[in-house]
Amino acid sequence: MTKWRSMFAITAGALLVVSACSSEDEPEDAAGSTGGTFSVGTDEPDHLTANRMTGAFDEVWALYAPLTKFADTAELQYVQAESVESDDATTWTITIKDGWTWHNGEPVTAQNYADAWNATAYGPNAWGNNGQLSNIEGYDELNPTEGEPTAEELSGVEVVDERTLRVTLKTADSQFPYKLSQPGFVALPEVAFDDLDAYDEAPIGNGPFMMDGTWEHDVEIRMVRYDDYQGDDQPNADEVIFRIYSDANTAYTDAIGGQVDIVSVPQTRLRQVEQDFGDRFIPFQAVRLDWLGFPLWDERYQDIKVRQAISMAIDRDEVNDAIFAGVYTPASSFHGPNAIGGGTEGLCGEFCEFNPERANELLDESDWEGSTLELWFPGGVGYEQTFEALANQVRQNLDAIDEVELKTQPGFPAFIEALEDETVTGMFRGGWGSLYPSMQNQLSAVWASTGDARAGAGGYVEPEVDQLILAANAAPSEDEAAALYQEAEARVFEDFPAVPLFYATYNFAHSENVSNVIIGFSQIELTQVVVNE
Repeated sequence: MTKWRSMFAITAGALLVVSACSSEDEPEDAAGSTGGTFSVGTDEPDHLTANRMTGAFDEVWALYAPLTKFADTAELQYVQAESVESDDATTWTITIKDGWTWHNGEPVTAQNYADAWNATAYGPNAWGNNGQLSNIEGYDELNPTEGEPTAEELSGVEVVDERTLRVTLKTADSQFPYKLSQPGFVALPEVAFDDLDAYDEAPIGNGPFMMDGTWEHDVEIRMVRYDDYQGDDQPNADEVIFRIYSDANTAYTDAIGGQVDIVSVPQTRLRQVEQDFGDRFIPFQAVRLDWLGFPLWDERYQDIKVRQAISMAIDRDEVNDAIFAGVYTPASSFHGPNAIGGGTEGLCGEFCEFNPERANELLDESDWEGSTLELWFPGGVGYEQTFEALANQVRQNLDAIDEVELKTQPGFPAFIEALEDETVTGMFRGGWGSLYPSMQNQLSAVWASTGDARAGAGGYVEPEVDQLILAANAAPSEDEAAALYQEAEARVFEDFPAVPLFYATYNFAHSENVSNVIIGFSQIELTQVVVNE
């Protein structure tokens, strides 16, 4: 767990300046520029446009430069931003660095940010990261609950000059600079709007790597070093190839043989990964929670006792040892302790403890009818053993359940679409790796009514949770904010809309062809990878 260094001090009338690492703070890259080509195993992305995608983080952060970022420490870094300032945490002035260019040579401007944010926030576009901009003034006019939008641009985004944006929020948010590290806040070049679908096939970004040709669907995405990249994190390698796999286990096997260099370790291989890769196995303790969600639009799951019974029927320690080789930590709250303020350990109480006797009592007391449950998860990404184990636990430990049917969709995009369309008819895989190390991220993304990842909450909405999150956002100190975020978490627990399972890690392994592989909050730090001679 990374110790959090205080970054904010908000007082009335005082200028709020977010301190962050800059080029003067960071040491020179010890590895130096080494050249060469390396490859990364990935699944087929939904999009390569940062503001639209929901699962292509490595590809997007190769192509685009965010305003701010977190690497492998919980310390905010400026990338494209020169400064982010406010005197009330409501109106923010963002100055972007001079000299940055798009991969086509055009300058990156404040207008590029405004255009991208307007397109992301415009509801009819249905872009995946729309919700990340929900606290900016004018968002509601672009996303009405009924009828058509009454505007096409965010009234809270003003282009002051070529390098300056003024952003007005609906409510105070001391952690707004953290949010600028998210893909929804990336800029887009003018050319993107000529044909958005064509652009998505070969995006022109402003990041450390640029496209080499077009996206070859279900095969690979090739990128080369952008020599005019202005970031401090200059790439070591000349080229990165994202090899697309339909099965994470195949990618893992290819990494053993050196046919692909860096892969995410599927859960099915955690018991053998140290034997296969030794010190080339890299687990990173991110701010991540895995849970079982429920389709709360289905009346069978609306009784809280049904959800609590299923939770108590699962032996988390046994699953952790059998499937994850003890790498994960059984969860006892909706948010792990490895973030600002952390979650409240033990908040789940008896309902996260394995107790089949009490689980059966709860199910008998509930209005549950039937003997079959369904368990939905994305297929082909290495989750099969995990969900077979969870299904067996529920079936074996709940007397009224004779069968737990496993339902898979081909990869994450199809799975997420099924959740968003509310066609899921049973328990489902829930998971969130926070994009920045604050309780705000998961709470706002998953459990708030405006969250961009609220499909994972199964339709859960609670106005009191929304209000507590807003109060935490506007709190005058980190301690007060943390207390309110924890109160919001506790309020979610009163409704028990999901079953906390594990505080999970990001698990990667790499071949002998590469070294200096660093995993962070945005997953692989691609610029740091060294190709061995």
